[in-house]
Amino acid sequence: MKLQIVCILAAFLGIFGGQAYSQCEVGENKFFKPGENLTYDLYFKYGIITSKAGHASLFTQRTRYNNDSAYKMSLVSHSTGAARKFFKLDDTLACFMSLKLRPLAFWKDAHEGDEHTVERQTYSYLPNGEIKIQARRVKNGEERHNVTLMTNRCTYDMMSIVYYARTLDYENMKKDSKTNVVFISGRNKVNMQVQYLGIEKVKANNGQSYSCHKLSLAILDDAFTNKEDAMKVYITNDLNRVPIQIESKLKVGSTRATLKTYAGLMNPVGSN
Repeated sequence: MKLQIVCILAAFLGIFGGQAYSQCEVGENKFFKPGENLTYDLYFKYGIITSKAGHASLFTQRTRYNNDSAYKMSLVSHSTGAARKFFKLDDTLACFMSLKLRPLAFWKDAHEGDEHTVERQTYSYLPNGEIKIQARRVKNGEERHNVTLMTNRCTYDMMSIVYYARTLDYENMKKDSKTNVVFISGRNKVNMQVQYLGIEKVKANNGQSYSCHKLSLAILDDAFTNKEDAMKVYITNDLNRVPIQIESKLKVGSTRATLKTYAGLMNPVGSN
């Protein structure tokens, strides 16, 4: 269950399967800027009972990585109240991306009760067009894996994919179109099928309703029991492409993340 809770804020996957290496950079970032801060309320549903499960914040800043200018995106999540009896969530995720949104590194620092897990992924872009990804996990001081993955496709982790998805041209997507995508989860390449479902109004926890692009995600992974409809994602139909709501099915129950506040957006809310 813990993995799925973390993933719900990193499931805003776009349509980018089969990209060549030369397409891994985005020309101009028009969708977010350093200082953007989004906060979410997390909910857990079991049967007919829905309870607030915690909160999360998603923050973007300007930094340097390997002496080059870069973005750092951080996701901090905590479970609260009665929900902590089912799962204890005290996680910090971060990624580094180039100014043209090429993934550079992914970090995860997770505290789950008495367990502490640290993950690190780094990306190396080779002259022949291949990408080398080093993925390492340490749990309670013991190394669980340290593998090298090679690919010639643009590949993303659970954080960098959030921001890449915000740059996509949703206005020119056809309803019910389906595409297979790939991202790195732990030591594996994980497949997902993305279906675009059109426009829908969604109410956030700030009292406002937003016109959103709706996506249905089917994860081809044993962690999710319903591979046909594992998640639904709603992202604003404006220049900001802000994730408003994410619904995720678990082995037991389901979760929902709903936007609560935002600050530092690149464009006025509702602009197209």
